Amino acid sequence: MATPRSKNTPGQKTASEMNTPVRAIPSKGGQASSKKKGPFETKLVPPFEDYWTKEKVSEGLKRQELMKGKVRINQRNYEEAFIDDPEFGHDYFIKGLQNRNRAFHDDMVAVQVLPREQWIPIEEFKQLQVEPEISSILPDEELTSNVIADEIDGASVDPAPTNILDDAASNVTCAAHETTPKATSAADDAVPEAPLKETLIDRLYSCTSIKRQSGTHGGEVPEAAPPKGDTVEKFIRTVKVVYIIEKQHSRACAGFLKAFDKVSGRALLSPKDAKVPRVVVPLKECPENYCQNPREHQSTLFICKINDWPSDSPFATGNLMRSLGEAGEIEPETESFLLDNDIDYSEFSADVLECLPKDLPWSIPEDEKQKRGKGDFRKECVFSIDPATARDLDDALHVKSVADGVYEVGVHIADVSYFVKAGTALDAIASSRATSVYLVQRVIPMLPRLLCEQLCSLNPDEERLTFSVVWTMTTKGEFISEWMGRSMIRSCAKLTYDHAQLMIDEPERDWQPGDLPKISGGFAATDVSKCVNILNQLARTLKRQRQSKGTLQLNQPKLVFSLNKETGMPNGCSVYQHKESHSLIEEFMLMANMAVARKIYECFPEQALLRRHPPPKRESVNRLETKCRLLGIGLDGHSAVALQTSLNSYKCQSKEKEVSDMEKQTLLTFCLKVMELARYFCTGTVDEGVFLHYALNVPRYTHFTSPIRRYADLVVHRQLAAALGEGLPFTETTEAVQAQAEICNKKKKSSKIVQELSTQLFFSLFLRECGPQKMKGMVQQILDKSLDVLVLDFGVIKRVYCDKLGIKNYKYEAGNIKQTPYLTLTWEIDSAGEKSEQKQTLKVFSEVEIELSGAKDNPLQYEARILGPK
Repeated sequence: MATPRSKNTPGQKTASEMNTPVRAIPSKGGQASSKKKGPFETKLVPPFEDYWTKEKVSEGLKRQELMKGKVRINQRNYEEAFIDDPEFGHDYFIKGLQNRNRAFHDDMVAVQVLPREQWIPIEEFKQLQVEPEISSILPDEELTSNVIADEIDGASVDPAPTNILDDAASNVTCAAHETTPKATSAADDAVPEAPLKETLIDRLYSCTSIKRQSGTHGGEVPEAAPPKGDTVEKFIRTVKVVYIIEKQHSRACAGFLKAFDKVSGRALLSPKDAKVPRVVVPLKECPENYCQNPREHQSTLFICKINDWPSDSPFATGNLMRSLGEAGEIEPETESFLLDNDIDYSEFSADVLECLPKDLPWSIPEDEKQKRGKGDFRKECVFSIDPATARDLDDALHVKSVADGVYEVGVHIADVSYFVKAGTALDAIASSRATSVYLVQRVIPMLPRLLCEQLCSLNPDEERLTFSVVWTMTTKGEFISEWMGRSMIRSCAKLTYDHAQLMIDEPERDWQPGDLPKISGGFAATDVSKCVNILNQLARTLKRQRQSKGTLQLNQPKLVFSLNKETGMPNGCSVYQHKESHSLIEEFMLMANMAVARKIYECFPEQALLRRHPPPKRESVNRLETKCRLLGIGLDGHSAVALQTSLNSYKCQSKEKEVSDMEKQTLLTFCLKVMELARYFCTGTVDEGVFLHYALNVPRYTHFTSPIRRYADLVVHRQLAAALGEGLPFTETTEAVQAQAEICNKKKKSSKIVQELSTQLFFSLFLRECGPQKMKGMVQQILDKSLDVLVLDFGVIKRVYCDKLGIKNYKYEAGNIKQTPYLTLTWEIDSAGEKSEQKQTLKVFSEVEIELSGAKDNPLQYEARILGPK
């Protein structure tokens, strides 16, 4: 039976401390033999299989005798790994170290399905699994504060969707990009006397199929003929790795020295990342006094570069690069998880900086102004709305009345592609980094700060180059016209979300000096406030119409911190408040993203870089529906529309009280756990039928609105420029675009992981600095020896272990077809010297008193315990 990954797993953690001889520990699927040999002479029996030849693998893939996919190693069980199978529901299972054959997490591998007798019955497989602990409401890399927010991109929300006209409704072609002239105030356009029945949302959600070559499943497990009958439904198919197609793991890690052997001149490094094997390194690369005083270095973090993994060894081999510093300190810990997740945090090289403009202060060249004459918005009331701390301002908006009940609305996005030219060193580093990474205490930018904070950033009272999507629409959201093109703006104000919300809450306010940031361009506070409120009314209409199409909205709390300016330590934290001003920005960013997605696919049906969100696997949805049914909740998960409808209509079993926020969030967490990850893809690599973005329920979607901090958006800008005839022809092949999409997917996921680790780190520091925090929580999951509790005040879910509660005993009752699992805790009560026992039965939705505090054995972790009856 597979067991949870422990610190003594072969290839991972040593069985001894420092210079104590290391004992080899048998591994699943093979054993390490060390018969009277030194610890580093351990041999793996049987050894790893030799890899197939590249030619044999290629032939096997063509004949569908092999499949390819990315390895996912179980964080809690080192000997378990998986490969996605989006076609049939159940993932392929790689059982044991030998079958994984030295592949690392995220590697693209070729695998062979093992004989059917080695498959595992699903029910047996479920009993072997250990539920992963969730430390915050981020069970999915993609779904952070909000499904919608993550598909957008302001500075605190991630704007995303963009939209394009369908053929029947637009004059847009690849050669001529104007539906109506943009620079003319749109007031010159004839406005129909009768209201149009087609809304902007109707146009953006419409889908016109484009004839193109049939797609293939690039980068994913290809289709394979399912076994006859219901075998796939009853078994987990097992596979073995026969070849590593691409080493996508960096082979770098941070860890601690755990043992050494003077005779062989080697030491053993234990990585912090539980998915990475232990590494044998040369003893000469360790600190000079390590052999004499190893305990002096037991808490020192080291960077190691892995260079090989011998076929007969449970250990990889590598070299120590340098020391990061003492574990338990903010910067060494931060650097370690940046390294473990392959985040490039180095300074930009001289070659990259050489690509930046030299003539500073920079201004828009006159010839560029001439080219953008039709998109000159410098005299319009354009402004940005961002978090107070934002420095990289990607987007700005404007709105003006062009007729009674008719408005022109412009979404203006920084034109980063003007500065970042394809084929340059600057482009190469941006392509490699793929995204900016936002930590609690700092940002690791995708681009040099001269660009992301100055020349590209849409700073107030500065002329800036932009890419714009502009619509003319009625107050009812009815569509009249659309324009896209390269443009220029001069933002009159940099508003925060709080400023915009104040304008929404108090539209008639008499603004006084100091109430708002400086407003330039001849505009007054009343002008900006009027525009904000018009935009907000339009956004409300668009959101209502978009939701009527069926979108899934899974809101989640997001933890934010206030830091001491001198020490950098957290002195406060709270759950970020999502306001109507956020929704205003989200709606228009979504519209722009959807519009652009349609345009680039129309012009580049084989090369367009889009974003899709696959629906959850049917098996996962079935389990969710069953779980909810046992809890008395009717949940229909057959589509995003049905799921959102169920969530909207959810009522507590007790009609005497309303559903609490914690109950709602617990149910949302159940739904989030079954969601698939959204991903970038090249349209020529998959069939058109899988383009759909499940959560948004839109047929075409991409990221266009954050090119300062996402490379995918920069590629989309280049494609849009080529489609509009305003840039160089787009000549990248389908394969090249797909390769870049995979890089963006990987880096986005790594960025999310690092952001989550940074949040955990600072939350632990907050608890250590401010002391234990007591509050209400709600049971979110029951396990045999523990339970997960949602603490909504901090937006976290923390596992509570029964054996650490100081209780007399506990009893677990497994779930069945009639009920969900539950735990009964027996507390010893000492009242006035008299002892008694009190039982407490806990199940999903049970409210509890919980205390969060810094972990005693690790200053950078925190723990939770339930407070018993008083």
